[in-house]
Amino acid sequence: MQIALCHYSFHRRWKDEAWTAERLADEVKALGVPAVDFHARLLGSPADASARVRAALQRTGLVLSGLSLGNNFNAEKPEEFRAQVDTVKTWIGVAAELKAPVSRIFGGHLPAEKRADAAAKAAGRQRILDGLAEVVREAERLDVVLALENHGGLPCTGEEQVEVLRAINSPNLRATIDVGNYMQGNQEGHVGTTLAAAYAAYVHFKDFKKVADAAQPNGHRLEACVVGEGDVDHRRCLAALRAAGYDGYVAIEYEGVEAEQTGVPKSVAFTRRVLGES
Repeated sequence: MQIALCHYSFHRRWKDEAWTAERLADEVKALGVPAVDFHARLLGSPADASARVRAALQRTGLVLSGLSLGNNFNAEKPEEFRAQVDTVKTWIGVAAELKAPVSRIFGGHLPAEKRADAAAKAAGRQRILDGLAEVVREAERLDVVLALENHGGLPCTGEEQVEVLRAINSPNLRATIDVGNYMQGNQEGHVGTTLAAAYAAYVHFKDFKKVADAAQPNGHRLEACVVGEGDVDHRRCLAALRAAGYDGYVAIEYEGVEAEQTGVPKSVAFTRRVLGES
């Protein structure tokens, strides 16, 4: 497996310091990481996005590990659903231009309080399936691999990821395994990873700490932290991925409260260490 860095790991500095794609690539290269994942929402306009990304890669010699798309297909208003689908299809075109090895997408937002509401979950699932079915047809046409992440509420667990992937049943839709996000569905990272590993096309390394909170149904809340300093068992996640034959990118997606100037390098050092242990 190969290490990469997600654009989103620097989302605060990107905004506060008005970074460009080239500045991001410079920072990734300075950390000794050979590959970078660009995020569509942070890039802004898709019109010239491929040119900006190509220029950044050429300048630094970095490799594009993936393109991250952001979407919410659980939109009840038809016009909002259509806008989400059309935006993803536009960015699939950008991914094709860049020959991105994989493009991360989401299913849809489903608040935690609605996950136990069978009717709301079923309606959301159908909207998500409808949206995925349409964008996957575009991905098949352009030979782009989409990778569905466990994010936003649905799918969130490994079981939900696999169920959605089986329902769509396309070689152009696989899984982005975010080892931290499974915890948002009350599932340990290595458990969700093991369940979805056979479908993996991309991996996000993230971490959360369980912080005691009696107000929460499960007795704790999650706090994003430096990768390796929380409660995700990254070694067990890697073991599950290796057992399934995964040999792609492990892209660090740092979301911790610690400043990115220190949190990202610490996360890189931990990831490099555990990748080198086997």
